[in-house]
Order: sequence, then structure tokens, then C-alpha cells
Amino acid sequence: MSFSIELTPVEALRVAVVHEWVDAYTGSDQVFEALAKLIPSADLYALSLQPDVQLDFGGRTATTTFLDSATLRSRRGLTLPLMPLAWRKLGSHNYDLVISSHHAFAHTNRLAGPSGKHLCYVHSPARYVWSPEIDERGGGIALAPARSLLKRVDRRATLRVDTYAANSRAVADRIHRFWGRNADVIYPPVRVDYYAECGDANPTRDYVLGVGRWIPYKNLHLVVQAADRMGLPVKIAGRGPDKSRIVAAADAASVPVELIESPSDDELRRLYANAACLVYPTVEDFGMVPVEAQATGTPVVSIPEGGVLETVIDGVTGAFSADLSPAAIAEAIPRAIPLCGEAPRRNAERFSQANFGPAIARWLETRAGVTI
Repeated sequence: MSFSIELTPVEALRVAVVHEWVDAYTGSDQVFEALAKLIPSADLYALSLQPDVQLDFGGRTATTTFLDSATLRSRRGLTLPLMPLAWRKLGSHNYDLVISSHHAFAHTNRLAGPSGKHLCYVHSPARYVWSPEIDERGGGIALAPARSLLKRVDRRATLRVDTYAANSRAVADRIHRFWGRNADVIYPPVRVDYYAECGDANPTRDYVLGVGRWIPYKNLHLVVQAADRMGLPVKIAGRGPDKSRIVAAADAASVPVELIESPSDDELRRLYANAACLVYPTVEDFGMVPVEAQATGTPVVSIPEGGVLETVIDGVTGAFSADLSPAAIAEAIPRAIPLCGEAPRRNAERFSQANFGPAIARWLETRAGVTI
């Protein structure tokens, strides 16, 4: 990403970029990395940083909170109620501009000075708190009192934020419903050029692909079950604690199933490029994976909810299934497969990294009065 933002005058403007935890190179972490590159003079903060995840901060390090320990990083669900406190204990550093990358409680930080501006880029209001029906990790009757308290804390924090941006219209709608605030929509930076440059001149297009973290709400076991109904081989790429459910689905399938754990970028690019289609059986805030697949010319099967409504064009770059049942997904697969090629590639270009920097620059200039 060559675009960068020169803040004028640099010496007079103190800037901080703030993010939640980093434990994998996910879409939100890529946004954090991009913001750090766009503003090379900014100080960086994160709730915690997994040491084996390498983000390119241009030689800088990120300041973390008291939750950044090996024990607590592996028990993140238990630390949710402590996250607002962790941000608050950082105190105020009198920054002139704070940009928070938020999907849990990052916007509760108080790093901005009394006259400073706090802008927040939202991947989603905390789904554990506001949308447990999407992500069951925050569900359950036992957690209801904690959710109620955290909702109050979360709403209060919005009073200290000057303006919001959302990574999709779906998230902008949640921001309005849950917080009563409006948000600009700025799509995140997807490495479209990288995935479009796959060197496979004659892709095989001979399997159904599932990609994502192996966690319950990603529903990757459904990819196996749907492809099995169609008699098509399956490949599942990612890693995570839901591996046993995917393995169980693979053991029960009559078609070949291959699990690719922690694929490299090059491996993932080849997997996308040679797939007959990507099956994405989840509701995501934006979802970079469907855009990455389309950049290689691969169509997408998903349900018409969340970010895919903005990134996938039904009947042109993919096919929507009626619901998340294996039968409905299987019905959509043959509608998607013939769509591989140029249409998905062109559609993916709308979400390229080249568009992100100028959009952030306009946001800062319009909403924070920053001279660029």
C-alpha cells in the first residue's frame, strides 16, 4: 500500500491508532495494519498482541494493556467484562486525534485530550454483547447480566466519540440501531491485486472450498455437508478450536475432504483460484474472504445477510442460498459454478487497497478537520 497520509503540521498533531486484540491476521487486523501504514507518525495501541502474529507497523511497536499476557490471551471470553477497564486504565495521553479500530470495546479508550478528536472505524458493535444470535460465544442465559451491564458501558462510550465509520452498510445499520449514531461507510482494504495475480493459467475448478477461522459461527462443517450432497470434493482452509466438528463432518462424507491448516498466503491464493466455488456459510460484518475469492475469478455461495449483500452479486458473481441448511447450500452451488471468470474479478476491484487510503483521508478531512 503506497498511499500515506501526511498530517500538517506533523509536529503539532499527536495521533494514536487503537485496535482490539491481535491473535491472527484477520480482516480487522489488516485494517489496523493499514491505518498504521497510512499514518506513519501515529502511536499504536492494542488490547493484546499474540507474539507469533507479525503485522507490518513500519518498525513501530504497539503499547498494550494489562490483558496482554499468555494466560489471558487464551481466555479472552473470560476477560470481556475487563476490556473497558483495560482501555480506561491507559488514561488520557492528550492526543489531538485518536482513530479506534473497533469490534469489542476499543472505543471506550480515553486517549484523546479535552480538545482532541476521537474517530472510530467499526467492524461491528461487540457481537458478543449486541448480537449473540450471530456469534454464539456471547450467548447463554448465564451471560445475560454481563451483557446488560456491558451494553450500558458501551452506549456511554459513544458519547466520547466524535464520529463513526462502518466497514459496511450492514454495520452502519447496527451502529444506528444499537448506539443511535450515524456512520460513514468505508470498505476495508482487501488485497485484491495480490489474489488477482495468481499464476495458475488453467485452474482446475474441481472442488468446493471453505475458508475461515475454525470457530462455531463460521459453520464450515456445512461446506462439507453441502458439497457431499452434490458429490463434489471439498477443501477447508483455516485453523481453530472447531476443528473436531469439521473432522466429524469429513468422516461422515462420501466425497474426498482435505483440511489445510494455517495455509500460507500463496497456498490460500492457489486454493481460491482452483476452486469451483467458495461456500461462505456465515453472517459476517463485511467479510474479506468472499472478496479475495472473487479476485481470483471464483464465485461465492452464501446467504443474503450481512456484508455479502454488498460484496456478492446474486446471479453474476455468486449465488445466494435460501438458508443455511446443507440442502439449500447444495442447491445454490450449481448456480454459482458457471459464473467463474471475469465478472467476479471486476466486482472485487471495488474493494481494493487502493481505494481505502483516499477514503480514510477524506473521512479525516471531513469529520476531524485534519488538513491533508
